[in-house]
Amino acid sequence: MGKMTRGQFLRGNWRGSPVAPSPDAIVRISQVCLANNAVSCRSCEELCDEDAIRFRPVAGGPAVPVIIEDSCTGCGDCLGVCPVDAIDLQERQSG
Repeated sequence: MGKMTRGQFLRGNWRGSPVAPSPDAIVRISQVCLANNAVSCRSCEELCDEDAIRFRPVAGGPAVPVIIEDSCTGCGDCLGVCPVDAIDLQERQSG
C-alpha cells in the first residue's frame, strides 16, 4: 500500500483518494460553501495536507476560504468532506 494522506486516514478511505491526483487540476469552492454563507465550517482546511485551503478572517462573521493555488496538488482529498458539496476540481488556467 502506498502513502496514505491525512484526509484518507480520517475518512477511513484505506484504498486511496476517490479522485486521481492531477497536477493540472485545482480546487474551487463555490458560493454555496457554508463559510461563504456565514456558517462556521473548516472541514476542507482540516483535511488539506498541503495547506492549500486556508481561511481569511472577516469582520463580523466566520472566516472565508481562500485557495493557495501554488500549494494545491489537485489530490481531491477535500472533495468528500464538504457537507454541501461546494468543492470541485477544475482545470488550471495556464498563463
